[in-house]
Amino acid sequence: MNDKERARQIYGNPTVLKKCVTDPKFAYVVALARAVNALNAAHSLMINTNDSDTPAALRDRMNSYFFASAILYEALKLIKRMSPVYGKDKIFQDSLQTLLKDKTAQALERMHLKAVRRDAVFHYLPDRFAAAIAKTGMTECVFASIAGEKKGDIHYAFADYIAAEIGAGGRLDDSVVVNNMMRKTLNLVKQFIDHSENFIAAQLNGWGFEVLPASPGAPENK
Repeated sequence: MNDKERARQIYGNPTVLKKCVTDPKFAYVVALARAVNALNAAHSLMINTNDSDTPAALRDRMNSYFFASAILYEALKLIKRMSPVYGKDKIFQDSLQTLLKDKTAQALERMHLKAVRRDAVFHYLPDRFAAAIAKTGMTECVFASIAGEKKGDIHYAFADYIAAEIGAGGRLDDSVVVNNMMRKTLNLVKQFIDHSENFIAAQLNGWGFEVLPASPGAPENK
């Protein structure tokens, strides 16, 4: 069976959608699905550049990690907002809510994710970069790497290395700290995606959504 034959849709007919629109819980599931989309996109960018060492590939790998870290920080905040709404649901308690109690997740959120999100991804504040530059262990500066003449071939490497040090809370030459941070963050991304997909599937099933084969004649959003 090829990918096309395995393709399917999770479909809600007009009656199901009408019920969901009036259910306040539906918006939380849509927001969670949006977070999963963003994390999967960031992670796929990393995977798709693993076999290349061009400046653009290195840039994309680093930035996929930065964006995944920032999105994950916001995703954990979303779980906290969901707790009063879904806190009594066993599937929520056994999946997404466990991430809020996980000591590793708590340490990552506090020590690394917040700094990446605040200082290097969603804001570009010169004073934050100045503080990191002042503490950097780098003794020379390759400010940019350029592979060719095409637009997008350039990687402003120094800026990304400083962003990485902001996230690590220290120097990149401390490889133990950096490698642990990256490994734990990517593991948390995977856990979040797995828990979210199971939770979303359970909620949609409860509302009456159906799994249908995807085909040219299958229903689409209208």
